[in-house]
Amino acid sequence: MSDEISDPNELSAIELIQEVLQNFDCLPVLFIGAGLARRYIGAPDWDGTLRAASEVLGSKKPEYQYLLQKYENNRVKIGSHIGAEVFEWAWGDGKDHFPPDLFESSDKNVFLKYIVCEQLKEKENNLESLSDELKEELIALAAIRPHAVITTNFDEMCERILEGYDPIVGDNVLHYNLNAFGEIFHIHGISSDPHSLVLTEPDYENWAEDSKYFAAKLLTYFAEHPVFIFGYAIGDPNVRTVLADIGRLTADETGLINNVIQVVFDEKSEDPKVGEFAIELSGTQYRLATIRTNSLLHMFQALVAQHELTNVNPALVRTLAARVMKLTRKDIPSGDIQVDYGTLERFADDEDELPKLLGLTIVDSENKHHPYTLSMVADQLNLTAWQHADKLIKQIREETEVDLKDSDNRYHCRIKTGKSEKSATRKWSDEAIALLKRVQNGEPYKLNL
Repeated sequence: MSDEISDPNELSAIELIQEVLQNFDCLPVLFIGAGLARRYIGAPDWDGTLRAASEVLGSKKPEYQYLLQKYENNRVKIGSHIGAEVFEWAWGDGKDHFPPDLFESSDKNVFLKYIVCEQLKEKENNLESLSDELKEELIALAAIRPHAVITTNFDEMCERILEGYDPIVGDNVLHYNLNAFGEIFHIHGISSDPHSLVLTEPDYENWAEDSKYFAAKLLTYFAEHPVFIFGYAIGDPNVRTVLADIGRLTADETGLINNVIQVVFDEKSEDPKVGEFAIELSGTQYRLATIRTNSLLHMFQALVAQHELTNVNPALVRTLAARVMKLTRKDIPSGDIQVDYGTLERFADDEDELPKLLGLTIVDSENKHHPYTLSMVADQLNLTAWQHADKLIKQIREETEVDLKDSDNRYHCRIKTGKSEKSATRKWSDEAIALLKRVQNGEPYKLNL
């Protein structure tokens, strides 16, 4: 990993993402907030969640504006108030609405949590009826194949999008091996387990005690991986907490946390805008690079372009990692198995030998040399749409009688994406960007296919 990164304000959004990825020789970690759940499944915000849950009380539901005023906008206290009223309803007229085991729970707020979970499960089905535009975004999001996802969301949207990824919930995070691949860490609970939700005052009191242990555990990810934050507002308390912890370890002398980027969806941002967000902690200011954009698709595609893990089975990787861990920590040291150390040393010293032993093939495909879609090329050229980049390609064809798209070459390649002959995508190289810049600037150029 390089320990230097350019000033974010001097880079385009795509350049910033690519530089962060290239400076860390590992897959990114995604930190996903409620904004993505609202975008793709229509999940409510905190107020919407509490309002919807209180609807089960019918005419007895408290007026929400009254609660906002009474508790001075403290949603945790409001949740506790609604939880107490749902508790009374559950033991009276609403008893038939809940599974019998909930009445044996020591948590009186579990009835509120159950209602919230059931409502979220219904929302998760909205993934089946998305527009083509949103489906394209989710295809690109799934193709990122992140090392892991960390979320404060209760819903299981990420599990549906990222096939083979395994949910790790609440306290289980503390006991989990973070060297594994393909996990979704639900640090505030998950809709499939109402007891796990962090929603009311007692929950947050317990969370305050445990959060420092969660932070210490997850700091491994935030310190050693590129981290991309989606679905949180600038200044969100969850983001501020993460930045405070990671900043102490990874910030440079200027306070820049150079492995974290927060992407904020902004419909008004016609072009991705790179900026910064700063927080102050104990007299020290930490800075975070931010990107405001109205196209999450371009951001997801920029993350996809850097690796070749599209067909990896996360469950297989987890099983393999767990077996290797058991071998190195228990079986070999305890003498339970015989070890050919000469063979092991050969595998350890040769990067190609161990993958062969495990049945893996090193891929050196076109995607590594041609990482850009035409939309990404347009971003690199500071153009507003891919069509403008395509005009430059057509200009080259008119001036040289050479169509770059007619063959796979140092500038362009056509990559099959399905069984149909038409199922393919065109990708472009850094040399293509350099060539198109010369054309764009009216400078002389020479093709070298």
